[in-house]
Amino acid sequence: MSVRIILAAVLVGVGLGKYDLWGQENAEIPSILHIQQSVTTSKTGFPQFLYMYQVLDGAKSEASAQALAGNISIENYSSNFSEVLWLLAYWEAKCPVNDRNLRGANIIWSDILKNPSQSVSQLRVDLHFPHPLPMTGCVGFVFGGGPLVKGEVTMSADLNLTYEPSNANGNTVIDLSGEYCFGQDWGCQNATTDDEMGFGVPIVMPAGHLVELFGDISDSTFDGTRHFGPLPTGKAWGALNDFYLLPGGCGEFGENLNSQGFPNPVLLRRYTVGFPRTPCTSKACPWNTRFRLERWARQRFRSKSRKFLPR
Repeated sequence: MSVRIILAAVLVGVGLGKYDLWGQENAEIPSILHIQQSVTTSKTGFPQFLYMYQVLDGAKSEASAQALAGNISIENYSSNFSEVLWLLAYWEAKCPVNDRNLRGANIIWSDILKNPSQSVSQLRVDLHFPHPLPMTGCVGFVFGGGPLVKGEVTMSADLNLTYEPSNANGNTVIDLSGEYCFGQDWGCQNATTDDEMGFGVPIVMPAGHLVELFGDISDSTFDGTRHFGPLPTGKAWGALNDFYLLPGGCGEFGENLNSQGFPNPVLLRRYTVGFPRTPCTSKACPWNTRFRLERWARQRFRSKSRKFLPR
């Protein structure tokens, strides 16, 4: 087997288009914010859109997100590779008129969907949070993307955000997203042509207790054209997506970064030796725990990552 091209997501983007909308709420508690948007584009360069929603008393109202459910999809009208970014954020104190760069935003969910062929790529989102996520009544939904080289795509989202007012929510959401390319020496946050290499991304965690690991991992080929690296060969290909909790800092993970702060490729065996191989099941999660997500597929790979840890 030869693993040639893998895109591991999720990543975070910015908003360029902006729309003001009032949230659709039901009369019961908890409430539901219905987010439904769709855009068709043939524009390259990753065009992005920001949709603003206000519920409760806007940014002055503290709330807790209890669930996010629905569907996201990207439809290719050609056989050219495309991708779309999804991101949910909130603002505190004041709801901005147009925070296109999301500089004052707090991100609570992100995902990326890829499609290397003429088809519809769809993902069911079904996240329920035993430990609710912090938010306010000022919510922004960002999605953007489209064809990387040419073609027309339709990006659609139909999501329900379940929330309720909250006087205080001490939880913090840490973004673990990133995108790395294999099988070509350019693109993404970093790239490598060596299948024996991997990327160790250092993420500094604040003091506290890990209670939830949620989100999605998207690994995809490109489309096989001259614009990108070659398609995988052999009967199967796949990716390793591991999460480590390390005591005392990020160690060598934080010592091998390029000038932009992204990790350089390192032999994968350096990251697969000396770490526990099973997730913790005890009530307290040790700081040297490894969360491993692995699956082999013939062309495309998708795996939800969601683990809830009791206090």
